[in-house]
Amino acid sequence: MVRSLYQRDAVHKKEKRMKKKLTAIVAVLMALSLSACSPDKAKEQGEKIKKDLNDKVESLKDDVSKYADEETDLEALTGTTTSQGTSEELSGAIISESEEEFLEFTTSESTEISTDEYYSPDIIFTISDLNGNKINENEFSKHKVTMINFWEPWCGPCVNEMPEIEKLYEDYKDKGLYIIGVFSSTDQLEDVKSVIASAGTTYPIATYDEAFDIYQTGYVPTTIFIDQNGHILPASNGYSEHAIVGANSYEKWAELIESFLK
Repeated sequence: MVRSLYQRDAVHKKEKRMKKKLTAIVAVLMALSLSACSPDKAKEQGEKIKKDLNDKVESLKDDVSKYADEETDLEALTGTTTSQGTSEELSGAIISESEEEFLEFTTSESTEISTDEYYSPDIIFTISDLNGNKINENEFSKHKVTMINFWEPWCGPCVNEMPEIEKLYEDYKDKGLYIIGVFSSTDQLEDVKSVIASAGTTYPIATYDEAFDIYQTGYVPTTIFIDQNGHILPASNGYSEHAIVGANSYEKWAELIESFLK
C-alpha cells in the first residue's frame, strides 16, 4: 500500500514538472528567436519581423498551451513578443513572470542535453537522494557502467550485501562505475538511515520512481546495469532477462563489472 501511494504521488509530480518545463521551453525558443536579430536590424525590418515572429510564437502557443498550468501565464510570455524590445528585455520579462521556475529549469541537471545526438536512454527518470540531490538518466552518460540496486531496509539479503556493494563502489568508481541504491519504503526512513550508517554507504541512496517498474521482478534485491549510452546491459541469473535477482558476493559482482568495463 505504501508503494502504491508513493508511485501515484510520483506520477502527479512528474506530470506537473513536465508542464512547467514545456512552458519554459516556449520562453527559451522566443528568446533565441529575438536574439538572432540585433535591435538595429529589428527596427529596420519593422513590421515584417514582428509578424513573422508572432506567427511562429502563435504556432508554438497552439501546440503547447494545453500543457501550461495555472502557475504560469503563457499569454504573458507570448505577449511580450509584440514589443520592439531586445532579447535581453524579453528574457527579463520571462524571468520576472516566473523567476523561480524558469531559473530552476535552466540550471537543473535534468535539463542537460547530451552532446551525442543519438543518446536515447532506456530509462527516463528523476529521483532524489536522501540529501535532496536530484539524479536522472543523464548520469549514465557520465560513467561507463551504472549499477542500480533495488533494496529495502526490511530485506535481510539486501542489507547484508550493502557493505560488499560499498566496497565495489570504492574499488571501481575511478574506473567508470557508478552505483545508485533505490528503495521504496519511504515510511521507514529511520531504518534506511540506520542501514546506510552501519554499511558505511557513500554511493547515493534514493527513493523509487515508477519509471523503474518495467525492470522489477517482484523480489529484492534486484540489480540492473546500464551502459554509457543509457542502454540496459544483458545481466541475468535466470529470473529476468535484464536483471539479477538476489544478493551476490563481492567477488561475483566484481567479475561481472569487470566484464562490462572492458
